[in-house]
Order: sequence, then C-alpha cells, then structure tokens
Amino acid sequence: MNGFSLSGFFRWLERSIYVGFMGAFIVSPLPLGGNRGWAFLALSAVFLILLAGHLLVQWHRALIAPTKKQTPSIHLGKFLLIFAAFWMWAQATLELPASWLANLSPATLEIYTSALNVLQPGQAENAFPISLEPGKTLDRAMLTLGCFAMVCLMTGLINSRKRLVQFCYMLVLTGVFQAFYGAMMTLTGVEYLFLVPKDAYIGNATGTFVNRNHLAGYLEMTLPIGIGLLLGSRKGSDQVRRHWRGILTYILQTLLSPIAILRCLLVVMVIGLLMTHSRMGNAGFFNALLITSAIAFFSARQFRRPGFVAIIISIVAVDIALLGTWFDLSQVMNRIETTGLDHESRDEVVQYVLQMIPDFWLAGTGAGTFAYIFPKYSQSVVGFYDYAHNDYLQILVELGVIGCVPLAGLVILGLLNGWSLLRSKDSKLLTGIGFASIMGTVSLLIHSTVDFNLQIPANILLFVTLLTLPQVARQALNHRPLSPLEDYAH
Repeated sequence: MNGFSLSGFFRWLERSIYVGFMGAFIVSPLPLGGNRGWAFLALSAVFLILLAGHLLVQWHRALIAPTKKQTPSIHLGKFLLIFAAFWMWAQATLELPASWLANLSPATLEIYTSALNVLQPGQAENAFPISLEPGKTLDRAMLTLGCFAMVCLMTGLINSRKRLVQFCYMLVLTGVFQAFYGAMMTLTGVEYLFLVPKDAYIGNATGTFVNRNHLAGYLEMTLPIGIGLLLGSRKGSDQVRRHWRGILTYILQTLLSPIAILRCLLVVMVIGLLMTHSRMGNAGFFNALLITSAIAFFSARQFRRPGFVAIIISIVAVDIALLGTWFDLSQVMNRIETTGLDHESRDEVVQYVLQMIPDFWLAGTGAGTFAYIFPKYSQSVVGFYDYAHNDYLQILVELGVIGCVPLAGLVILGLLNGWSLLRSKDSKLLTGIGFASIMGTVSLLIHSTVDFNLQIPANILLFVTLLTLPQVARQALNHRPLSPLEDYAH
C-alpha cells in the first residue's frame, strides 16, 4: 500500500513538473521579453527547481526499472552549455594575479590598474577578475545555467509523440498570442507592453517586448515550428499530380482540412511579423524559408514531391502577396529602401567593436559588460549603446574565443541534428521538426547580424530550444539517431 502511494506521488510529481515546465515557457516572454534582472533570474530559478524535482523522479524510476540512455549528441549539447556557464562564472569569480591576467587579457589588466592607481595609488599588484562587471556576468551565468536546466528537462520530460506535439503547439500558441496582442495594440491605438504604456515604437507591433525587432525575432522562431507541424501533418501528398491543377487541388484540400486551423495560426503570426515593420526580421524569416526549402529539396526526395512544394508556395503566395497588401508590407519595403549608412549609426558601432576585439579576443570583457566598456572605444556615436546590434561581435567581445567555441559548437551541433532529421524517412513529423529547427535557427542567425536578439532571455531560451528539438524529437518517437559525425559520414 505504501509503495503504491509512493509511486502515485511520483507520477503526480512528474506530471506537475511537466505542467510547470510548459508554464515557464508560456510566461517567459511576458515581462518585457524577460529582459529584466528579476525576470530572467526568476525564470532560471524555476527551471533549476523543476530540474531538481525531475532528478528526484528519475532516481525513483531508476530504483524500479532501468531507464533509457540518452544519445551522445544530447549529452554533448548539455556539456557545451554547462561549459559556457562555467566560463561566465570563472570570468566573474576567479581573481587572477596581475601577472596571469597580463598574459590572458592585458587590456583588462590595464583598465583595472588605471582605475586602482587613481583610487588607491601603489596597490596595482592585486588580483583581478576577468570580468569588468562581475555582477552582470554572474547574471548571465545564471541565465545560461537556466538554459542548461531547460535542456535537461526537455530531454527528460518530452518522452512521447503526444508530449512532443503538445510542446510544439504550446510554442506556436505563445507566438500567436504575441502576434495577436501586438497587432491589436497597434490597430486599436491602445498600446501597452506588460501592463506598462509604450513609450517607443508607437505604431509598430511589439507584443510584450520593448523592441519590435525582438518580437520579430520571437516570431521568426515560432513560425517555423508551426510550419514544421504543418509539414508533419500533411497527408496524401504522394497522390498529388505533377501539374498545376493537381497542385491547386491539393492546396484547396489543405485549406479545407483540419490542419486549416494550424494554417490560420500561421497567418496570425505572419501578420504580427509584418506589423513589426522589422526590416531584418521579415528579411530573415523569408530568406530562411527559401534557404531551408532549398536544403530540404536537395537533401531528401520526399521534399521534391508536389505536396511540399504546394505548402511552400501557399505560404509565400498567401503570406507575402495577400497579407502584405493588407498589412503594410510597403512600410517594411520603404524602410529597407531608405536604409543607408548616412541614416544609421550601427555601422559606426560595428567599427568601434571591431577595434575592441584585438584587446579582448581571448578571454573577453565578461558576459553582459558591453555597455561598460564600449564608451571607452566609441567617439562619434550619438546616444547610449548598451548592445552592439551584432550578436556575433558582442559575444566575441564579452566571452572571447574561449567562451565562443562552446556556443558555436552548440549551434553547429543543432544544425547537423536538424539536417539529420530532415533526411529521415521514419516519420513526417520528424522531417517537419528538422525543417523547423533549421529554419528558425537560420532566420535568427541572419537577424543577429544587425540586432541583439541573443541578448533577450525569452529569445535565448527559444533559440536553445530549437537547437535541442531535433534530438528530443528523435528520442520521443523512439527512433535511433545517428550522431552528427556518423550521419555526416553516411
């Protein structure tokens, strides 16, 4: 009796952890994209607490029966994340002797000694941390640790096809909410963020984010998940005839089928994306759609069938031609056409950041410290820049090569896993999720060349989710995955 009650308690605990895990994703973008210290620290703490509960459940389950081993690829992704978190922690807490820091980061030592000689002359031989603002770096380490906990929970909780589909639909619905909320605020003229009146980007959809580009970045990642579900739900594509009447018939059948609801959700998100009037957000999304479609077309025979082509044509035709006419695609085009170096200061910011890299290329200035060091290098830039508006350069400046290598490895691993899934013949859902993972990743990588989506906690969380989703999907559907290296060689 006691054993039965104990088992029942652990089943209840596991379900509660799963619900809490889903709820954390739903809440994550609400407090201004999570871009407040209290918000992302609370979110990270929630994931860590849920992980502790999940480990307790796993311990109890291991006592009853052997648990399934996770694939090496999943363990590698976790290792890369925890290494990045450890490096941020080391930047903030490990105080190195001046002689060591002189070899690792001479520019950092010069900044410390200059400041210390002003405040306490003759005390320049102290030990110093690598980070120029250890508190901010510890915050980023905590956020990265939260992402690690989230990945651990994903790989442990999403263990069936039902949960995989539920999780993907939950992510799509968060995007739909953000798009609908942003569009309604703009159309009604009653513009609020998270219970706070907007004071910037009036007339542009921002959802609960402060910046329209960050809503665009969020939608760039949730839209592909919806497209992946659409591809995974397609039926009867093999019977579509290879001429325009067959394709048209298939499009009409699709629009009248149950997956039309999913198609409507995609339309809402596309409307929200268009109404952000984000230049690179829209360009990144549609270019990623074309790039990923081309990769799929040449990688697997199933993507050369008319059914897949019909879905892509319907997305491009309906979402660009039709919705673009109704929802001011012209404003996005005008912003792109009028963009020039004489109207932008971001190119000057990039030039100054490039001057910073030789000084901090190895160990970095510390995660989250860009705003503190940039004024030392900027000269003619008007205004305050707390971000570099180029994620690649900012991450390199803050983390150095040591911290960038594991993050770059995580992205490459995710793309390889997505490509492996894209070529899978086991399940349409698997190939659809592979498509979604690659497309969402590529879209944000494009957008990150001119913006800082990877500094926004809700978007960081979703980006890591996209990178992890292919292996989680493989595991949930019980198909044995090849490692990325094995798959590449094959």
